[in-house]
Amino acid sequence: MKNPFSYGNELGAGQLLDRKSELAQVERTIRDGRKLFMIGPRRFGKTSILKAAEERLRSENAIVLRFDATASPTLELLVSRIVSQAAKALSGEAKWVGEQLANFFSMVRPDVKFKPADGEWSVQFGIEREKRENPMFFVDALNGLEKLAATQPADRPVGLIIDEFQRVIELGGETIEFQIRAAIQQHSRVGYVFAGSKTRMLREMVSDHSRPFYNLGDITNIGPVPRADFSAFLTEKFSDAGYAASNAVVSRMLDLAQDVPYNVQALASHCWYRLIDEAASGEDGFTPEFVDETLALVVRQQDPTHEGMWGQLTTIQQRTLMSVVARDGKGLTSARVLAEVGRGASTIQDALQSMVNSEILREERSGRQVQYVFENPFFYHWVRLTAMQ
Repeated sequence: MKNPFSYGNELGAGQLLDRKSELAQVERTIRDGRKLFMIGPRRFGKTSILKAAEERLRSENAIVLRFDATASPTLELLVSRIVSQAAKALSGEAKWVGEQLANFFSMVRPDVKFKPADGEWSVQFGIEREKRENPMFFVDALNGLEKLAATQPADRPVGLIIDEFQRVIELGGETIEFQIRAAIQQHSRVGYVFAGSKTRMLREMVSDHSRPFYNLGDITNIGPVPRADFSAFLTEKFSDAGYAASNAVVSRMLDLAQDVPYNVQALASHCWYRLIDEAASGEDGFTPEFVDETLALVVRQQDPTHEGMWGQLTTIQQRTLMSVVARDGKGLTSARVLAEVGRGASTIQDALQSMVNSEILREERSGRQVQYVFENPFFYHWVRLTAMQ
């Protein structure tokens, strides 16, 4: 059988596990011309939800433009991709499409040409270079998309999905939030989905009443797949291949992967291959200990990556990270932790914040309680099994 555990790539609509409500919310947002902020840590399947929604909406003849903002080092490049995808979405001769886009996006003055050799559209802008670096250049593109949407039949939705949206804010500076809100709060034909993995930054952006995006749209938080559903999935897939995954085995797998979908699938995939290899050699025994051994193998395989991450940290950050492992990410300014790290509370807090900014850690808040969690559970285990030995 083909390995049923997929990770490291975007999943399609038929591959998602228990994300029906999130998927439906994205689709409704685009169909109804609303706004949605989707917030979730990396490796939780947020991008796959967006891809699946795009697939389903396009199958209904919707125009959906989806981008990862981190793939665009400048707002100008992101605008260029928005205009070129809009060109691809319109049907007609190249000259007609170019004329239409020149009308829709008149403020950014695009010169759009079709390249038959590779079937793609190229975009150049007639507007001055300094204006292309202004946040309003991006906002003008949003206004152009609304003009395009207004020319479409009422039953043909138009949507813009921007993953890692916080990058747009970082590129545009403080004023771009106000400018985006001023524009899209007047839009009714384009549905907007802004998603991001910097959870603290995004939550502050949409929940602080002094910020422009407060009450601008709906908010959905992407958490782990419910454990009961993930357990049933794992049990079924191993059973299909003749491997009995006990409750203890499945629970151990989820515990070690900390319920992060990417890491659960990766660990299950490596267990799958080990089971096949060891069955061929006559060995048997799918036990929790087998899962522990598999995790150790996975962590060792990723030594170069983890050693590189560890080596870029300062000594204080390394000591602080070990305290995160030892204390389960809680109470990191206690007297005992201060003694272990050998620094004051403010120094430890600076180290933690630096690692949050570099996406090694993230904050999980429950009331006033803060817990620091590794973005990648496999790095957590590398620190536990290697750096702390």
